[in-house]
Amino acid sequence: MSARLADRIRRAGVHARNIAHVASFVVGDAGAQYGVGILRRWQLVRKAWRNTHQPHSASSFLEHLTLAEALLRVPKDAMGHVAEFGCFKGMATSTLSHVCALTGRRLHVFDSFEGLPAPDVAVHHIGTGREVKYEKGDYAGSLDEVRANVAKFGRPEVCEFVVGFFSDTLPHRPAEDRYVMIFEDADLVSSVRDVLTHAWNRLQQGGIFFTHEARDTEVVTLFFDQGWWRQVLGTKAPGLVGSGEGLPLSIVGSSLGYVRKTKVQE
Repeated sequence: MSARLADRIRRAGVHARNIAHVASFVVGDAGAQYGVGILRRWQLVRKAWRNTHQPHSASSFLEHLTLAEALLRVPKDAMGHVAEFGCFKGMATSTLSHVCALTGRRLHVFDSFEGLPAPDVAVHHIGTGREVKYEKGDYAGSLDEVRANVAKFGRPEVCEFVVGFFSDTLPHRPAEDRYVMIFEDADLVSSVRDVLTHAWNRLQQGGIFFTHEARDTEVVTLFFDQGWWRQVLGTKAPGLVGSGEGLPLSIVGSSLGYVRKTKVQE
């Protein structure tokens, strides 16, 4: 088989998966409890497509749709906000803000707005074993850049931007902050650890925690580290759905994994 034919087959597979996922999302019942019908779901599809095709988008179209559907399925009477940890240029922020507006929730956007801190330990891709190179300052998007993108592509009125490294800002958040969904794209093990340390106990029972590091060995290992979870959070390690290859959102998987908080973990 020629490389050109193989590429065509791969592209056809991606398009078929996209179409099937979109059709399921649009004609399904996600968001019905919020009065979100077919037209609004189709509008969300178009916005997610547009946002993921902007320069510097760090997550894929089907990842955005997966996040949108998960939030639309949160029970309407569940109390809490949505939190994003690591927003880069604000394209996932923009999509999430549209869904927050439809569901009447606030979006707390946590980022240093000056890029990653210095890496603490090396991170390796589970499939290849190769090191995922991170350097201090990577994935920097200034607050002005992010605000401008969200103003253009999202709903800034539902957003609260929290500036600073997670280790500095999270310990000082109001005690009443509670979350029904978290989307973490923090890259570094130390940063993911900071998010879990300070935000996991704010996630409501039944809430869902998404990570964009489902293919990174050292981050995935953290979700299975019983000793760390018992010592730091006083609960069982929850594991991670999508460990290794991520959720099956393309023929090669994705970077997205999740865990739903349940009483069984206590």
